[in-house]
Amino acid sequence: MWRNNIFGVQDDGRTAGLCSYFFVLGWSVSYFGYHQTEKTSLSSFHLRQTLFLYLSYVALRFGLLSILDKTGALAGIFSLEYLIIATNALFIVFWTIGLAGANAGKEKHIPVIGRAAQFIFAGIL
Repeated sequence: MWRNNIFGVQDDGRTAGLCSYFFVLGWSVSYFGYHQTEKTSLSSFHLRQTLFLYLSYVALRFGLLSILDKTGALAGIFSLEYLIIATNALFIVFWTIGLAGANAGKEKHIPVIGRAAQFIFAGIL
């Protein structure tokens, strides 16, 4: 079903889904500009996916890795830089999979975290 939003664009939720993958500004525009006026299951799905993806990335990249670095838990095993590179690469892969699903207009879960995102944020979005 096509709906008009505050931008005057006819949308079935696909535009909101695509915008949500462009970090904080895109997520905000998607939520407040598209999703608030006309909620669709597709836009809700992708907003939940991206919100959990971003929060997971920030928690892992800046929280857990910082704690591991400060405690010296990684000393002697391998360099922290390799773990940071792996975290960034995993984020890019998950982000690309989610963006491809939004572009196709499908509710395709991001591997590993997608189902958890739908469960955790079901009541919010």
